[in-house]
Amino acid sequence: MRLALLASALLSAPAAAQSPATAPDAYETARGAPFGDASAHVWEIGVAGPDGAPGEKTRLAVSLGEDWARWDDPDGEGALIDLRAARFVTIEPGEDGAPARVTNSSLYAEARRRLDIYAGLSQGGSREQISFGPAGTFHRIWLEAAMGVAAQSGALEIGQAPGVLTASHDGEVIAQAWFAPGEDSPCQSDPAAELEPMLALLRHSAPLHPDLISAFRQLGVAPCAITFTVFSPDSPQGRTETWVLQTAEDGPPALPSDAVAVLPRASLAGEVAVAAVEAAQADGAGALDPAAFYELMLTLRSDNDLTGAFLLSVQETHNFGPCPEQVIGSARLVCGELNALTQAGLGDADFERALEGVTAVRETQHAVAVNQLSRFLGRDDRAGAAARIMVANELVAWGQEGLESRPDLDPAALLSEALMIDPYAPDTYWHLGRRYLEAGAPHAAWLFFDLGRAIPGRAPTPLLEQSGLLEQRISALAPDLAPAPRVESGEDQR
Repeated sequence: MRLALLASALLSAPAAAQSPATAPDAYETARGAPFGDASAHVWEIGVAGPDGAPGEKTRLAVSLGEDWARWDDPDGEGALIDLRAARFVTIEPGEDGAPARVTNSSLYAEARRRLDIYAGLSQGGSREQISFGPAGTFHRIWLEAAMGVAAQSGALEIGQAPGVLTASHDGEVIAQAWFAPGEDSPCQSDPAAELEPMLALLRHSAPLHPDLISAFRQLGVAPCAITFTVFSPDSPQGRTETWVLQTAEDGPPALPSDAVAVLPRASLAGEVAVAAVEAAQADGAGALDPAAFYELMLTLRSDNDLTGAFLLSVQETHNFGPCPEQVIGSARLVCGELNALTQAGLGDADFERALEGVTAVRETQHAVAVNQLSRFLGRDDRAGAAARIMVANELVAWGQEGLESRPDLDPAALLSEALMIDPYAPDTYWHLGRRYLEAGAPHAAWLFFDLGRAIPGRAPTPLLEQSGLLEQRISALAPDLAPAPRVESGEDQR
C-alpha cells in the first residue's frame, strides 16, 4: 500500500530528473518525449555445450524504437533500455490476474554495478587471469564480456570479410557475426535499422565483449546473426550461443499502461524512502523556502532556543547549498543573521557546544564534532536533522576508530532519520546515496540520487549535483552501458 502511494505521489516527476517510481502511464511525460513507432523482431537463441550438442532454443521478443529497446523472454519477463532518459526498466508479469510490476531504475546504477564487479575481480583490469574458486580460472576477456566493461580496447583481433565479422583471441575464433542473408549466412532477415537501440539490447542481454559492440558501431550496422563462445562460473567448460534475428509482426509495447511501479531494491531503501517521498510530494506540505526558514529562525530566537536557531541555519544550507559570499541582497536571509545569532548565543552552554561542533566539522576534527553534536540527536525538528547529518558524515570521515568509539550511532540510520524529518533537503539524499554506494548497493544509491533531484520546487544543491558528475564518469568508462547524461537547455526544467 505504501509503495502504491509513493508511485501515485510521483506521477508528475519532471523529465530532467525522472523519479524511480514514475508510474507506467506517466512514463512518456516523464521522459519528455513519446516512445513513437517501433519495429518488431525476434531473436532466436540456441545454446550448445562443450561437446557441441545443441540444447533447447529460446526466443526474445523485441521492440525497437528510435531511442529505446524492449525485449521479453518466453516467461514474460521484460526489460526496457531507455537511451533518452537513461533508465533501466524491468517488467515482471503479474500472477493470477494481478497487474505487472515495473521497476524503473537508473542505467548509471546498473553500469556502476558492473564496473564495481569488473574492477574488484580484475584489480581495475590489471589481472589477466581471474579465479572463480571451484568454477576455475578464466581469462579476463570473459569477465569483460559478461560485464560489458573493459579497461582498454583491443583485447580481441577483429577480422572482416564481405558480410561477416570474426573476433579472435590468442589466435582462436571466439565470435562471428553476419550482416545480411546469404548462402553462407544463418541470417533469415536483414539487420534492424535501429542501430543504437539494438546495440543497447545486445549489450545488456548478451555476454558480448565490448570490442565486438565497438566493431558493430564502426560498421554502422547491427548483426542479424551472431555466434559466440562463453566461459563463466555457470559454464566452466564453455558453451556456444547462436543468436539469429527474425522478423515479427508484433512486438511488446514499450511499457504496459496497467502495471504498477515498485521501487528499485526496495528492501534496501524500505520505509525510509517511502515515508520521506510521500511527505515531500504531499502538495508541498512542510516545504520551507528561504524566507520561511528565516521566519522559523526568528521564532526559535524569540523562544530563546538559540541552539535550535543555529542548527536550523545549518539545515538551511542542506536545503539550498552554502551561503553566498554576498549575503546582502540575496534571498538567503538566514545567512545574513548568523553573525548576530552567534553574538547572542555566546555564554549559552548548549549554543557553544553546537558552535564548537559545527566549527570542528569545518576543521575536520571528527571526534570533537561527533562528541559535541551528538548531544542534539534527540531533537525531532530540522535542527535535529542538521545534527544527524553532521554526526553521520563525521562518523564516516572519522573511519573505523570513530565507528568503534560510538557503536550506539549508525550513520545510515541517522541520515534516514534526517530524511524523514526534512525530506526537502537535497544534501541528505546525496549523503544517503553515497553511503549505499560505498556499501556496494548502486541501485539503492541512485534511488536516492534520483529522488533528491526530483524534489518538487527544489534545485539540486552543489552536493547533489555531484551525482551528475558520477554519471558522466560512468558514461566515459562504460559508454555502451550508459549514455552521456543529457543537458537540458533553456529554463530549469523543475
